Amino acid sequence: MKKLLLFTLLAILAVLASATDLKLFFGNPHSHTAYSDGTGTPEEAFAYASRVPDLDFLAVTDHGYYFVQELPDGRDKFTATIEAARKATKEDFLAFAGFEWTATGTGHMNVYGTEDWTDRVRSDLWHLYDWIIERGALAQFNHPITMFGDNFKEFYYVPEADLYVNLIEVGNGNWWQNETISAEMFEAFRLALLKGWHIGTTVGQDNHKPNWGGANDSRTAVYATGLSEEEILEAFMRRRTYGTEDKSIILYFATDEGFMGDILYDLDTVTLKIRVEDDPNDPFERVEVYSKNGVIASFDTTGPVFETELTLSIESGYEYFFVYVTGRDGEEAVSSPIWIQRSHPVHLYNPSVFPSNVKPGEEVTLSFQISNVSSAVAASTLKLGNSSGVIHSELLSLERYESKIINMKYVVGEDDSEISMLLDDTPYASVLLNIRKATSLNVLLDKSHVNFAMDRRNALSSLLQDSGHKFLTAERVFKAGDLDTVDILLLPLPGAGGTFERLKMLMAIQKNIIIDFVLSGGTLIITGTGEEAGTDIINSYNSLLEELGVPLSYAGVKSDEVTAIDGIVYDGISEMTGKSGEYAAGDGLVIILPGDPFTDRVIEFNIDLLNRLF
Repeated sequence: MKKLLLFTLLAILAVLASATDLKLFFGNPHSHTAYSDGTGTPEEAFAYASRVPDLDFLAVTDHGYYFVQELPDGRDKFTATIEAARKATKEDFLAFAGFEWTATGTGHMNVYGTEDWTDRVRSDLWHLYDWIIERGALAQFNHPITMFGDNFKEFYYVPEADLYVNLIEVGNGNWWQNETISAEMFEAFRLALLKGWHIGTTVGQDNHKPNWGGANDSRTAVYATGLSEEEILEAFMRRRTYGTEDKSIILYFATDEGFMGDILYDLDTVTLKIRVEDDPNDPFERVEVYSKNGVIASFDTTGPVFETELTLSIESGYEYFFVYVTGRDGEEAVSSPIWIQRSHPVHLYNPSVFPSNVKPGEEVTLSFQISNVSSAVAASTLKLGNSSGVIHSELLSLERYESKIINMKYVVGEDDSEISMLLDDTPYASVLLNIRKATSLNVLLDKSHVNFAMDRRNALSSLLQDSGHKFLTAERVFKAGDLDTVDILLLPLPGAGGTFERLKMLMAIQKNIIIDFVLSGGTLIITGTGEEAGTDIINSYNSLLEELGVPLSYAGVKSDEVTAIDGIVYDGISEMTGKSGEYAAGDGLVIILPGDPFTDRVIEFNIDLLNRLF
């Protein structure tokens, strides 16, 4: 055996009944041949990989949609790959077959442990999940980056599929450098965990060249009882894996109750036991421990061995921990998690709130996913609470393996800076709100009409937020309801640039929305421009003023220079007929300025104006 490590002396594993049987193997679960878009035959791939140092196994996982074409001898390509794998397997090397399901816009997934295959023509993502469930197969999310799609509908959680989709690549690549673990894949792994998936980490070389398993030192490490296909796939199914860019890193991660990949239940505290080893000439630099909230412990290390224990309180019905390691040479390793959750089958995942910066009386949307992970109907009492107590309670009943996203509208009060979410009085999560003073303002800057200096407002944003206000930008044209919570709308006249001049015009529907906003009590501030805009464009704004009863209009640019008028410094001035100033309209106010005093170029001179208007 190239690497056969029996951990009888490790206290980390001594608590496990089967721990003394675990051996550590290193391999590559993701590669291709000319049966799809790679090179060579499966026989050549397995023969090559069997000679690669420190490589115990190779999976050939060609793309399923190539299998519709049979081999010249009439054999099915996938069946032929399985036959080649069985012939290539030896006592010290495992060859096995899988296939890669790929769908543009969704993502790629490896499937193992089946005698048949499917592809993107026969199965979309939801059908693929059903196909995997029917066969009790094992599956892996491959290279989860957005260039391949939306990452499986943003890892929408499917509880029954979660029993079988048990792996995810945190690294992928067959270049000679070991830089295969990427920040994007790592963050996708974390997102999938937050959504509820129970997945172990892998690194696949994804070989398309004749360098199967030998392209670099990146490996998937797996703890198994032996090197048979049954034992390796069983270890994959139990998530006893870690992904590493260094084939020498040995990572142990356990608790008194379980080992990496395990799901533990109803614990109030847990002691994490971590040990990492590497070659004496290749020291570590840092070891970090992650929970669902991010890094909870970080250790700077200097030697080739690191060992620690962490005792933690479990304060959520769904929690997990995993270990992230970096060496001094930059090479990384990521363990599979250990989950601690309540034994009741109903769980709450991925909470969020929008908007999170509000004042009392404004409405927010609380979002979260509720899932039943059992094969029977289950119910749970959902409670939402704030600093004053329970603010919402309801009984939720879910069908077998049902999962649904809940969006709840809620009007916030002064006590809602933190809203907690509980199931049957077990805390699951909380969301934080920035509750501003009731007298603070929501200020919206229009950027949807190629407005003058629309990207030169950093100082304005900072000053308003420092004063306790909320500063937003409108990137698209207004629609009904967009101004419902806005106090002040800042509307600079259009500037130069843009592809379509018509986009700069205020259309009738937008004018009506603005008029309703002002008449209902909103404040509209229109500023002049230092750049030329067409007559039809300017007149669309003048039409708004006319309908609001404001007796003035804008014309062309008077100056593109910094100009001071009556103590206000403007970045450009427009020609005007009529007198600028404040005009009442219905219950609201229209403020007309000849130029723009709010750009980064001049705002420092206009603090008194800001204090007066905002």
